[in-house]
Amino acid sequence: MRIALLGIYTEALFLVSAITAVAMGLAEAADPPVFGSGAGVVVNTSNATSCTWDGVQELDDEVWKPAASYAFRGRSNETQGPGHIDRDIMHMVRRLSVTEKIGQMTQVQVGLLLDCNGELNETAVKHWINTWKIGSFLESPGNHNGRYSWYSPQKFSELTDAVQRIALENGPKIPVLWGLDSVRGANYVKGATIFPAGIATAATFDADHAFAAGRVAAKDSRAAGTHWAFAPVLDIAVNKLWSRTYENFGEDPFLSAQMGRASVQGYQGDYKSDRTRVAACLKHFIGYGYPFDGSDRANRHIAAHELLEYYVPPFRAAIEAGSATAMESYGVVNGEAIMLSHYYLTQLLRKQLGFEGML
Repeated sequence: MRIALLGIYTEALFLVSAITAVAMGLAEAADPPVFGSGAGVVVNTSNATSCTWDGVQELDDEVWKPAASYAFRGRSNETQGPGHIDRDIMHMVRRLSVTEKIGQMTQVQVGLLLDCNGELNETAVKHWINTWKIGSFLESPGNHNGRYSWYSPQKFSELTDAVQRIALENGPKIPVLWGLDSVRGANYVKGATIFPAGIATAATFDADHAFAAGRVAAKDSRAAGTHWAFAPVLDIAVNKLWSRTYENFGEDPFLSAQMGRASVQGYQGDYKSDRTRVAACLKHFIGYGYPFDGSDRANRHIAAHELLEYYVPPFRAAIEAGSATAMESYGVVNGEAIMLSHYYLTQLLRKQLGFEGML
């Protein structure tokens, strides 16, 4: 029992170090807020809220005028991947309490930071940072009863900047990571370019398109103050009844691997020093695209040799490209829950495929 707990603690320390390293790297890469004076930012600093909003979301009428630093550049295969964690990061992690370590590995959705008027409640943010030591937030406020149905990068970044300021002044004083499902462009950011779904991109048989889609999605996501894209989707679409078939690069392992590699290079690049990039996230490891009856998250029954030959190659390519993070698949493969699997997550992903990033 003690050996098992020690193993869990060691893995947790590694993950906290990885999370902190990504957050600190992105913080060092961050410039001052892109969008000026902060006029129009919706922030509530009071403890008591008077609910005056009728709940009908408004149109964000801001017009996006991207800064010159977000100009698109051509394809580059250079990607800064995970690996050695700096000594100062390890020292900082070791100084964290167990509660703070758990908090750094916890991610909550942005709706928990909003009040009944759809505004950012700084009191709530301080609560999550000080009490629960939260290290990461995700999603767009537009999806969680925020004031606006679709947030411009100006208003989105003002909100995320406000959260970052609170994080640096409270709790462990570590920058927070903000994740966004920018899979086919930064579709949660008003004015962002929306690209074809993964399966349509793969149909071009041109990896440059996958790179360009990731590259533009990255700069549009970063303009909103988010640092982490939950993409690319590398599932092999085997069961055509599955509702998420369109999101990935199809059923061919080789083509999916080429597209996935280019996509990671587009999203991530030198993300720790280039403020127009984000941390990529290969997903969903593994076998997610073969639910036995087509329903999402259903059990999968995949022979071991098929798993290694057909499902692994896209993830291997993304790891070789340097993806900073990975996301587990939902559900069960061959009777074993992926989220709890030592074989799939430690033996296969970590040891055999050599993934060193944040999981």
